[in-house]
Parts: sequence; C-alpha cells; structure tokens
Amino acid sequence: MTSRPVVVYAGRGSSHSWTWLADLLEAHRVFGSRFVGEDSIGEVVAEGASSVIVSGGDGFEIASALAPRGFAAIEEYVRAGGSYFGVCAGAYLPLPSRLEPFDRFNLSSTRIRNLTARGDDVVDESPRTGVRYGSCRIVHPFRGEVELGDGRRRFAAPVYGGPVFQEPEADTVLLRYSSFTPRTLFQMDEDSAKGMVLGAPAVISARVGDGVMTLAGPHLEHPRYPEANQEFVRISGVPVGKDLGAPRTRSERHDPLVRRSLSDLKVAVLGMERESFLVGAKVWDAGRMLELASAVEKRSGSLDADTAQMVSSLLDEAREDILSAGPRGAAYTDSAPSRLVEAARSCVDCHFRAMKG
Repeated sequence: MTSRPVVVYAGRGSSHSWTWLADLLEAHRVFGSRFVGEDSIGEVVAEGASSVIVSGGDGFEIASALAPRGFAAIEEYVRAGGSYFGVCAGAYLPLPSRLEPFDRFNLSSTRIRNLTARGDDVVDESPRTGVRYGSCRIVHPFRGEVELGDGRRRFAAPVYGGPVFQEPEADTVLLRYSSFTPRTLFQMDEDSAKGMVLGAPAVISARVGDGVMTLAGPHLEHPRYPEANQEFVRISGVPVGKDLGAPRTRSERHDPLVRRSLSDLKVAVLGMERESFLVGAKVWDAGRMLELASAVEKRSGSLDADTAQMVSSLLDEAREDILSAGPRGAAYTDSAPSRLVEAARSCVDCHFRAMKG
C-alpha cells in the first residue's frame, strides 16, 4: 500500500522558504513528499495526503493562486480528517477575513495582533515592515531570531513577517513568543514591539471538522535551528521513519546542462547583490534567489532528461529577465522570481520521486 505524501505548496506567490522544508524532509528521508504548484495542488490533495504545508511568500498572491479551487480542495481534505500546516504567509491564509481573496478560506476564528490603522506611524511604509490589508496594515514588528516557549522549555526560531496572534477563543495555543534575543532586528520602537509580541501566541492549532490546522508565525523549519526543526516534526506529524522509500543512486548525466545554466544565473544574480526589489507585496534580493538556485544545485544529479531541459530553460530565462530588466525594472515584473521558484520546484519534486524509487 502506497503511503500518502506530504504535499508542499511551491507555486505562484511562494518565496524561497519552502526549500527549507525540502531540506528538512530530505534529512528525515521523507521522499514521498510532493512539491506542487497552484495548477496541481487540488488534484494531488484529492488523491490523498498525509499533510499539506504552505510556507512563506506573498500572502495575497498565494491566496489569489489558490482561490477558489485550491482552497476548496484543501478545506474538503482538512474537514475529512486531514492536516494543514501554515507557516508565515501560509498561516495568514485561514484566518478570519472579509477581504478578497482571503474570504474564500475562513477556517480559523483566531485573529492577529499585528494589525494597525494605515495612518498609524508605528512603522514606516517599507514592505519589510508591513503590508497593506484593506484599510489597515499588517505590521512586522521585528525580523530574525526570537525565543519561543510552551511553559516547560524554550528554544529559538526566526520570524520573517509571520503573524502575532490574539488570544484564541476556540483554537489552542501551542507556542508563545517568550523573549527577544541579541539577534532580533526591531522594525518598530522596541517597547512597542515588546508590548505587541511578548507573551502572545506564536503557533496555534485549530480543529476544522475532523481535521486540524496548525498555524505558525515562526519558521520552525529553518535549517539553522535544529531544536525548532524537532518541534516542527513533532507538531506537524510529518511521517518521519515511515516513508523512507528505496533511494536510487544519483546520476550526474544531466548535471552539465543544469550546472552551466546555474553558473550563468549566479553571475547575473551576483551583479545585483546589493539591490532589492518589490514583487507584489514581497521583497526579493540576491540572497533569496541564490537559495532557490542552491535547491537546484544540490539535486540536479537526480533529474531525468526532460526535467533537466525544462529546469535549464527556466534558469536561462530567469537570467535573461535579470539582465534585461535590471533590479529597478524587475520591480514591475515577477518573471525572474517566479521562474526560479518553478525551476526549483520542478527539480526538487523530480529529485524526491527519484530518491523514493
């Protein structure tokens, strides 16, 4: 009997953070995982999944991509007993909202604290510090490392725009924001940030029908935080040790094709190393692009000929987009980031299938 896969969303609106999930799942040899885009998530989920994970990115773009068919498929799956894990942008999606397209997916009753009237001067207008949300603004009071706790123990994890929850009426608090660290980068007055964040829920669990949705502000899957990784595995119920597969030997046959495209892409990306640009409501920079390139580089030896050709073409197209538009022009198109996301998604998904055997 074939085990049900962990389904990870890596489609339109996604940033690079889903590649951290790929690293975590691969480290635990959960090779049955699938990495899907907006066009296939409904079909893959309907076929059966052990869990569905949506990570960071542009929440508005992800919501637009998943509404209505993707949301409907995920909701049906969860109500029938499935498990959804939303991180950062993926945690905002199920929260109560009357704003399109989020209003298609109102499954949790918990609201957020990091919301202000748009005219408030708590933060500046940088997209790193917050995004417009109807007549209000979702603010990001800090970035980087924070300590989390459950009353018995504490550990560190990073936050990059994830929600700060209000006290839930029906949902369950799993972890709270306990304290800041020397690595915390404040994006508003420190006292205001403390008042908004410390003691507030950081990870909650919501019952939906016969299933459960876990919503996390912090990136527990970040590769530099092993204690947080262990907590992610524990909370998410990822089937560690149950889906090991029969790994095949990697082939380097198609490496030259992809590696040449990767090398050319890196030269173009490093040319804008000090630049950043806005795509939708998400800031992109060289570091994020290079993490996607790294996800391809680590797994390109597993690709079949057709996938290698497709990935190489997407990398070449992303490079041309960067060179022709430049960082300023890139602010008006999502072509380079979206092509990189698709190249990485196709490569990682093919690699996991090859390693499962």
